[in-house]
Amino acid sequence: MPRHRPTRIVGYLRTSTDDQLLGIEAQEDRLKDIARRNECNIEHVFIEHESGGNNDRPELDRALRHARRMKAHLVVAKLDRLARDQQFLMRLVDGNVPIIFGDLEDLDVATPEGRMMLQVFGTFAEFERRRIGSRTCEALRILKGRGVKLGASNPKCRNLTPEARGRGVKAAARNRVARAIEEQSDVAAIAAEKRAEGLSLRRIAAHLNEEGYPTRHGSAFNPETKKGGWSAVQVKRVLDRIRPA
Repeated sequence: MPRHRPTRIVGYLRTSTDDQLLGIEAQEDRLKDIARRNECNIEHVFIEHESGGNNDRPELDRALRHARRMKAHLVVAKLDRLARDQQFLMRLVDGNVPIIFGDLEDLDVATPEGRMMLQVFGTFAEFERRRIGSRTCEALRILKGRGVKLGASNPKCRNLTPEARGRGVKAAARNRVARAIEEQSDVAAIAAEKRAEGLSLRRIAAHLNEEGYPTRHGSAFNPETKKGGWSAVQVKRVLDRIRPA
């Protein structure tokens, strides 16, 4: 637990996609448990659907600003819900908002030992993210080579309850994403590699255009008109589809 017992807390909950509701509920339960044991108030809860490897997160920025104004602690259920990038994690910890990790409550990051342990845990979280991303791309390449089509729909879906139809809609959305990943697996692998090297989304788009890779809709960059092909926004969408939780 941090050196100073919190009197106010601001919660930050994160999943990588909009449909991971169970993960959000589990994080909410951990947040409420921390508040109850410390006998303090939850001032506000910010929820974000974004990869832990993406450091550009508007809701996290809002959570930090709110905690700073309220002189509150920022609380996350688990370390990897805050960040899966070790350097970014340490910048947050070194900021002016104290942070409580629900899975590391006994860790005092104000001590050299506590800081070292947090760096180790952060490194493991980053390693896991990169390993999952690499394995995902490799698996998709293998499936593509075998001619496997991902996300096939089931035509036998009649007379369903509203709840079942709702689950079906979410499953269909996941299948569409899976098909998009499969169709763009080579591009996704290249984009992920270039992003890891530090290239911006715009520079990655330029690289794909120079190499002649068409977009998902078959649009290729025309060097004469300077139109068509990849944009930074399109690259971000491809990367978002392959990012782990």
